Amino acid sequence: MLFPSQLTTMLSHRNTALHHSLAFWKQNVEKKFKGLEECYICYYVIHSQSHQLPKLLCRTCKKKFHSACLYKWFNSSNNSTCPLCRSLF
Repeated sequence: MLFPSQLTTMLSHRNTALHHSLAFWKQNVEKKFKGLEECYICYYVIHSQSHQLPKLLCRTCKKKFHSACLYKWFNSSNNSTCPLCRSLF
């Protein structure tokens, strides 16, 4: 869930107007309350740049991730394992 500290972090790292950042945060909170699960890499329901929902599912732990987040995870970790359960993706 997006807590106020996450809002502060998001606002400090986005290069958009305040009202756009707040609207994005509000969309994420609304999606979370509708029961959609956030990506376990970036902790957002809606990706901050692609505005997509987490779609890529780990076959082992059943958690979903944004494709951009997984791409970044695979490149930075130099392997293709799930960020949570460490099974091969």
